[in-house]
Amino acid sequence: MKLKQRIFEYFRSKQEARNPRFPHLDQPLKVMIVYESDILERNDAIKSIRQDLLRRQMDVTMWGYVEKKEINTLILPQSRILGVNDYNFLGKPRDYVLTDLKAEHYDLMIDLTTRPLLPLRYLAMYTDADFKVGMNLGEGLHDMLISLPDFTPEQGDEAAIETSWLYHQIMSYLVTIKSND
Repeated sequence: MKLKQRIFEYFRSKQEARNPRFPHLDQPLKVMIVYESDILERNDAIKSIRQDLLRRQMDVTMWGYVEKKEINTLILPQSRILGVNDYNFLGKPRDYVLTDLKAEHYDLMIDLTTRPLLPLRYLAMYTDADFKVGMNLGEGLHDMLISLPDFTPEQGDEAAIETSWLYHQIMSYLVTIKSND
């Protein structure tokens, strides 16, 4: 196991046990979206997901990560993209990132990452949310896990298609489970 992974596992083991509360989608919710940004920081799929959540009367905050040093996107209260410089040499987010991340409480965290990126796993772990949902990547950070089938898109950006599919699966499960309460 790599050193950065061991350090992550150490910090994960120090987290308090979670007592998740399922979100009621018929009420206004404060939602955090964690995602892998595209290299150009355009994130069209994420923006359309944000619009869908806003139509559902939800307050949406988005934090992304891209594997590069210089981030061009502005840091806004509702949207932020982190880069390599926002993490220390051991892979942990810098103190100012953790302070900003922990400053808000969310009703729901939707993790739209489709591969195990350590920087995004830290974001998912440290986000203060009543309920966390994301793809089954085997680390036990989420309260509800979704499995992604083998994907063979016919055309377009494969990552964007996977992200959109994952979002729609998550929302489908959240709505279905709620309707059976």
